[in-house]
Amino acid sequence: MRRETAASVLIAIARIAFGVFFVGSAVLKMAATGYMAGMLSRAGFGQPAPLVYAAMALQTAGGGALIIGRLVVPAAFGLIAYVAVVNWYLHPFWVLQGEEAAIQFQFFSKNAGIMAGLLAIAGAAALDRSRA
Repeated sequence: MRRETAASVLIAIARIAFGVFFVGSAVLKMAATGYMAGMLSRAGFGQPAPLVYAAMALQTAGGGALIIGRLVVPAAFGLIAYVAVVNWYLHPFWVLQGEEAAIQFQFFSKNAGIMAGLLAIAGAAALDRSRA
């Protein structure tokens, strides 16, 4: 297998895996909309239900685009923005102490890794487009 072909296969696997992750997260939100709205309410959001539905739509559209390989760059950047907002509002380890700060730092760091992976997928897609 040529090096470029192997790289393309690996990027496709990563893109599909991220897509499944986000679509799966949307499905979980659909199954637990009340729980998710309660979590956002506890985080200080006054009208959380529309935010849960918006998150479901964004995760479904962005994840679906990654899975089918269409509009990969805008989907990746939309999901990066979504994860960044989630990190800022739901995982503010910098205002916490002790074990809770450590737990939220782990979530924050995991999400930073997800954003880095999405950025790599967007970069690979942009390179593929420029070569075509």
